[in-house]
Amino acid sequence: LTMLILILGAVFFWFMADNGIGTFMGNYTIYYLGADSSSSMINTIVGGVGSVIGFAVGGFIAAKIGRKWTIVSGLSMTIGSYLLWAILTFTVLKNAAGGGTFPWVIYVIFGIKGFGMSLVHLNSFPMVVELCPNKRIGKFTGYYYAASMAAQTITPIALGLLLKNPTFNFGYLPVYALVCAGVALLIFMFVKSVKLNKTKISTGLEALGENDD
Repeated sequence: LTMLILILGAVFFWFMADNGIGTFMGNYTIYYLGADSSSSMINTIVGGVGSVIGFAVGGFIAAKIGRKWTIVSGLSMTIGSYLLWAILTFTVLKNAAGGGTFPWVIYVIFGIKGFGMSLVHLNSFPMVVELCPNKRIGKFTGYYYAASMAAQTITPIALGLLLKNPTFNFGYLPVYALVCAGVALLIFMFVKSVKLNKTKISTGLEALGENDD
């Protein structure tokens, strides 16, 4: 039970980070950078390409180092990309804010973030399945999606309330994501590796359909 709670807690916080960005990235692009909204769409595509690559190779990585450390690696990459984005936002990008251009470095950041989070998503749900008795897989699946959907519901509200504060602008979006992802990693570090006896590790193209089951 403790392991399940820890995993679900981590799931909640990394979805808080990911969906917070997904909800407000367009606003960051338009109102903070002053760039065209099409740049945000291209950025989403770049992140998607990173995710596809991650899903393709994530199974091979997990087969070598295990699901837990693959997730830790993915979260660490994601946190690193958020940290770089936050630093740039309040230094280089702050000076360029409102200039109407979308910095190419953000494309790189989102490509890395997409790759890292794909490693997380590919391996987190199977870890939950590994914890449950065979006859309760549906129930444990419900727990997993309840945690992720709760985060997707709460994070736009939380960020919206923060943005009502005059001192909190869209430049703080990567800081918000960084804090949430950092909490997720901190929680997940207490999770023990799960024996692979109910699920097999998907690799290559097979991994791209992991979330379709």
